[in-house]
Amino acid sequence: MKIALAELQRALSSHFQSLGLSPEHATQFSEVILEAEAEGNTGHGLSRIAQYTHQLRSGGLNPQPKMQLERTRPSVAVLYADGAPGPVAGLFAVQALAELAKQQGSAAIAVRGAGHSGVLSAYVGRLAQRGLVALAFANTPPAIAPGPVLGTNPIALGAPATPEPVVVDTSVSVVARGKILAAAKRGEPIPLGWAVDRQGNPTTDAKAALEGSLLPIGGGKGYALAVLVEILAGVLAGEVLSPELPLPWAPPEQAAKPGLLLLAFDPAAFGSGYAARVAQMLGALQAAGGRIPGARRAALKAQALREGISVNDTLLAELGKLGMHLQGGNP
Repeated sequence: MKIALAELQRALSSHFQSLGLSPEHATQFSEVILEAEAEGNTGHGLSRIAQYTHQLRSGGLNPQPKMQLERTRPSVAVLYADGAPGPVAGLFAVQALAELAKQQGSAAIAVRGAGHSGVLSAYVGRLAQRGLVALAFANTPPAIAPGPVLGTNPIALGAPATPEPVVVDTSVSVVARGKILAAAKRGEPIPLGWAVDRQGNPTTDAKAALEGSLLPIGGGKGYALAVLVEILAGVLAGEVLSPELPLPWAPPEQAAKPGLLLLAFDPAAFGSGYAARVAQMLGALQAAGGRIPGARRAALKAQALREGISVNDTLLAELGKLGMHLQGGNP
């Protein structure tokens, strides 16, 4: 069934308000979830609502956080999120970081004690729209081989460009675990090469993959990137390492609160010519037949705004059990 984005936003915001969030925080939480869904990152979209709902109901997430921003250096701050949902803390950090980076030329904010942040593109994309080059790093519960010890540990870039910002958002695993969770929920197989089972054997069984390990991109190079992100997001910015984070299917009162590090750079602080150089680079990529990172996301989001979001019967039933009764219709 196709449902207009505005209807989904209204229903989801109302749902989160019923769980104790303020109207502002409920709207922010909904925006990040629906942005992921609209841009094709469904593993971080509507399929996560049940998880977030149970965490809010059980106390794993705090619906009324008292977040505190501590500025530790002129261009460095730490946001103590008080158990806030990840998108709520992430968007708070984006606002603070944008102002700090404009003042200082570059800045960093570490987010501690917040829930799962969802898609990092939501944060670097907003910073890019404000004229800043941004990076984001987050550690996640253990997922990738060997072990698993390290998480899928996503990394993201947002950079101002015309007509849309350049946005890179990728996990260091072949695929984000959210996609495997969604496949397991639907009872569907996964492609070979995504994961191994508990014994280390390649598998197409989504449930066996969740019990085993995901494969890193590029073998040892992906593993090294996972270590890089763990140092930045877990060791430096966070208060907990990937092996200490509860898995997504742990009891909801044990919601994972990973580290999130956001960096932003004001191109003006590095002299003139940024816009011309990025345009030159993108032009060369397009001339060679290359795809501009972020263009597909923007196109899918525009399509979703025109046509609505497809929600299958299984997900509709799941959302209905949570108290969200959605109606289809034209956008």
